Amino acid sequence: MLSIIKLRLLRLKDDVLVFVLMTGMALVLTAVFGISFNTYRPEIMIVDEDKSNYSEMLIDELKTNNSFNFVVTDMNEASKSVQGGNVSVAMVVYDGFEESLISGSEVSLGFIKIKDDTMILTLQQAVTSIASKMAGAVKVADITSDYISSQDNMTDTEAVRAKTYAGVMDSWKYKNPMNVISTIAHTKNQSGYDGMKHTMIGFTLFFSMYTMVFSIGTILSDKQYKTWERMLISPVSKTSILGGSMVVAYLAGVVQMGVLILCGNYLLGVDWGNSMSGVLMVAAAFIFAVTSLGLMMSGFVKTQAQLGAIVPVVLTSTSMLGGCMWPLDIVNNKALLFLAELTPQKWAMQGIEGIASKGMGFEAAVFPTIVLMGMGAVFFIAGVRTLKTE
Repeated sequence: MLSIIKLRLLRLKDDVLVFVLMTGMALVLTAVFGISFNTYRPEIMIVDEDKSNYSEMLIDELKTNNSFNFVVTDMNEASKSVQGGNVSVAMVVYDGFEESLISGSEVSLGFIKIKDDTMILTLQQAVTSIASKMAGAVKVADITSDYISSQDNMTDTEAVRAKTYAGVMDSWKYKNPMNVISTIAHTKNQSGYDGMKHTMIGFTLFFSMYTMVFSIGTILSDKQYKTWERMLISPVSKTSILGGSMVVAYLAGVVQMGVLILCGNYLLGVDWGNSMSGVLMVAAAFIFAVTSLGLMMSGFVKTQAQLGAIVPVVLTSTSMLGGCMWPLDIVNNKALLFLAELTPQKWAMQGIEGIASKGMGFEAAVFPTIVLMGMGAVFFIAGVRTLKTE
């Protein structure tokens, strides 16, 4: 087997360009997509039908929320944008908003939307919070101005009301009435989506698969140039030939994933969580599964050219199904979710992202590792039987 390993290592020199290219593409695309996702702010259109001082104050307060990009427009443009799918939601400040605040009656705000999602619910909560604060500030300002006016008839009531209102709103910014202390618990509940981490993990898995599959695919080159037949009649057993090929392909995957993990940590600032051993265990099982998948694919096709044609289709489609390109949380189709369960990418994403993004520990890596090892065993057996049949 050592002679086969040495031979395969020498052949890897021909694939150095592929290794460097896939590693570079993974890092560049991670930086581009990760930064884009983390800085993305959904556009929210606002229709101000009241056009009062208080409606302008509401809009100014909303614009301090950095999670959204608020744009003031008219009703016609807002309706067209929502119906055309250019924006998810538009908010309407109805005529009479200022009167409702001053009189203490119920304040009504409208939302133009096609469907509900978490982003719209978050927006509604933010708007409700700001409107409640404004209503409370108006009430305090009225009481304060009335009291001061009763004590001094010469007082400018409107000036006192405006100053008191501004003071109350400022107190919400700098002197919140309650102090919230938060503690992060390491549970199995999702703690939030990190675009940079997701793209780093996804592209690391996606691009490293090419190196692993093409490394084990050198068997096809051996068949094309009749090297395979000469090795079969040599004193080296078929087990040693396949074992040596698998070892070298596995090592190539280990090196590339290791480089991507280190570059993600030190160049892009990706935090891989509190259990690096769990991440490495899932990665090791994933490399075995993909290497075995490459062995199986090499058994079904006849030439290196055929492998080169089918690999991008298989790897890209399964990576999309497995959640490397986008989080599976946004997928609702049951058929697609079922197909995702059959891909090694899904289980690798689940294990690594559970540790890196969701605050979980080593336990998050155990079940995905078992599944990946099972997949790898199935792929390996299928590949070996196909080659033996030949």
